[in-house]
Amino acid sequence: MARYARLTTVSWSPQKEAEGEAQLASNRRQAAEMIDRAAQDGSDLVCMPEILAQRHFPFEEAEQWAEPIPGPTTDAVGEACRRNRCYAIATTIEEAGGRLYNSAALVDRQGEVVGVYHKMRPTRGELEAGVTPGSDAPAFAADFGRVGMAICFDMNFPEVGQRLLENGAQVVCWPSMYDAGRQLEFWAQEFGFYLVSSWGGHINAIIDMTGVPMVKTGYQYPIASADVNLDRECFHQDKNREQWDAIREKYGAGVTLNITHPEGKFTLASEMDEVTIEDIAAEFGLETWRDYRRDALDKILAATPGE
Repeated sequence: MARYARLTTVSWSPQKEAEGEAQLASNRRQAAEMIDRAAQDGSDLVCMPEILAQRHFPFEEAEQWAEPIPGPTTDAVGEACRRNRCYAIATTIEEAGGRLYNSAALVDRQGEVVGVYHKMRPTRGELEAGVTPGSDAPAFAADFGRVGMAICFDMNFPEVGQRLLENGAQVVCWPSMYDAGRQLEFWAQEFGFYLVSSWGGHINAIIDMTGVPMVKTGYQYPIASADVNLDRECFHQDKNREQWDAIREKYGAGVTLNITHPEGKFTLASEMDEVTIEDIAAEFGLETWRDYRRDALDKILAATPGE
């Protein structure tokens, strides 16, 4: 059944107002204020930029200013989430089990931490500062769909996107310190999820799962939102295309078919209250891009000498 959510990105960075603990508190307060402002769009999910908690602190001092999750930053973001009945991404240098991580936490409408992602591919500078790489890119259940995260330098490593795909991410939030340009579009169309970027520069985007930008922020305004249908899947064309006429004949305007011919894929969404895209896929024997890709890779590896 149609399941829409409103995604919001912000082009924002906390201002320098103080020193030490006072600046940490300022960063958190400013983040909560930005969520309040962004959520005026009626947002279900607000994506915030990378390491918002420790902005204006030298990275070599990461250990000194690291914090737990849950902790002060997720608490501040959580208060804003409760006020606005939205989800948001809280980012910080986390200390956990004696290790440092560049972390992004999904915070829910009640202000509780749903799950935490540890940046899988830290930069060389982060590694030198003691940041430990994460081991996976999970997808966490929100009330509108499954949300995953990747952070900044991760964008240069498609295996991170592959793990998000395999873990069932439908929306991926990407807190960052650069804009990534066409890399975002590649990830979205290659792995078949919506992608929301957020960094402290002027241009951020929400990318459709076909790789097409839906909305962008600009130099004049830091907030952009888009409505997306989470009851939608990406499929390889292959034999699936043989069912297009039959699907349209039976469901008509109850489905939205979008064919991205150059990539050999298509997306199909249910716009109906009583029928899900999972129902339609089962009825017509459609194989999702996620399953097709995994099965193909398994067969390739099995046929590779020495594997």
